Amino acid sequence: MRRRHPRRSSAARNKTVYVHAYPRFRFGRWEHVCQHYRSAPYQLAFEF
Repeated sequence: MRRRHPRRSSAARNKTVYVHAYPRFRFGRWEHVCQHYRSAPYQLAFEF
């Protein structure tokens, strides 16, 4: 039987970016997205 990976703690992922509530059109209908926090976007580092 395969061993499952232990779940990572949600505390390890910092949700630092505030997102305002907004309406969005998805799958052919309008939805209301509640305000929430999300992780910072992945930043690419370019070394020239």
